[in-house]
Amino acid sequence: MIFSFLKLRKKTAAALSGTLIGAGSLWGLSMWQDIPLSALANQLGALLILLLGILGIAALIGFALSRFRR
Repeated sequence: MIFSFLKLRKKTAAALSGTLIGAGSLWGLSMWQDIPLSALANQLGALLILLLGILGIAALIGFALSRFRR
């Protein structure tokens, strides 16, 4: 594995390599389609904020349900 020299667990190395491959693919796509990297970064940032918001709401609902279950 390419990240074996970093002494990472297999799952961590797989997640890191998948993230790097995805970022490289998006960079190549932006170069091919003449999309500025700033526009791509804005869209990816908005997507991350959306996902963090969904995760936060789900955690809040889970916390509320666990408190009222008792």
